[in-house]
Amino acid sequence: MMTDIDGDRSDMSIGTPADSVDSGPTTATPSTDSRNLGVVAHLSALVALAGVPSFIGPLVVWVLQRDRDPFVAEQAREALNFNLSLLVYAGAAVAVSILTIGLGLLVVIPAAIVAALAWLVLTVLAAVRAAEGKTYRYPLTLRLVA
Repeated sequence: MMTDIDGDRSDMSIGTPADSVDSGPTTATPSTDSRNLGVVAHLSALVALAGVPSFIGPLVVWVLQRDRDPFVAEQAREALNFNLSLLVYAGAAVAVSILTIGLGLLVVIPAAIVAALAWLVLTVLAAVRAAEGKTYRYPLTLRLVA
């Protein structure tokens, strides 16, 4: 920077100093505690393996952390929406099976097996991303909780 005769500052250099470059909003890496709670938000859906509805774990984390930590709240909300979406899809599958007098089970049962494996893989993948401090968006998720 140089000052001309009137006292005005003008940039006479070819490049700009590194501290004056506007790189947009800063995205700070979440703290270790935030990342760990993000992992818990995703993996808490695995309570379904014990017979508890899968949305309960992410719901508890989201309710407890939604006003405290934006990263954890986002991860818990994403996990909650994914698991609620699966509940809606399962309800639709049951309705189809009932309406077709059981014939729909020929499609629903194989689809449920694939969906269960996908649920497990996507839940673990989301937890790994949260451990890295990155957000994860589940596919085919209805955004029911904003």
